[in-house]
Amino acid sequence: MPVSADDQATKENTNQVVQDSKNYHSQDIRNVQSKITAGYDSFENGDQLSLEGTYSINDKASVSLGYSTFGSDYHSAFDYDAVTLSGQYNLSNNIVLDGEWNVSGDYDNLTVGGNYVADAGFGTWNVGANDSSGDYSDGFDLEAGVLVPFGNMYYRGDFTYFLDSDYDSVFENALGWTNGNINLNASVTMYEFENTSVGIEFGYLF
Repeated sequence: MPVSADDQATKENTNQVVQDSKNYHSQDIRNVQSKITAGYDSFENGDQLSLEGTYSINDKASVSLGYSTFGSDYHSAFDYDAVTLSGQYNLSNNIVLDGEWNVSGDYDNLTVGGNYVADAGFGTWNVGANDSSGDYSDGFDLEAGVLVPFGNMYYRGDFTYFLDSDYDSVFENALGWTNGNINLNASVTMYEFENTSVGIEFGYLF
């Protein structure tokens, strides 16, 4: 049976949509590629090293296992190691659900949430909410973010407002470079627009 030009065009458009859904920018929160990420953050009271591995599932979901260690500049009693298990599921091109279980000695924490993500002329933006329970934090937060690519460079900004926490807000600003497989960025994070931390991150995406 012959295939009409309209049918062929529809098939090509459908294939393009599927292909595009698998090729989000490395910093788009919808990206679920398998990857390895290493990071270093310097806080006013110490330094943190982190390593995380992510495994992609059918281009719609991912699971991650991470490890981080913090060393205090003031007292070893504030040192800690943490293991984090997290997951993500893209319900659609606009809805992302995620969860994270953080285990750190006496400070276990579970966070579940979701984001609405949309494409824009400048890149992408997202708004979302999370609910946390455990020893570290217990409450609700709202978040918003933007991703602005320009060539291989990009800016990623994320603001989180906590309704039930010791501090009100966290504002992270990252400037980076990526070619789709390698990702490098440097970031400055402000806590309540007063205390700050600086960090660098390297990632390899498969």
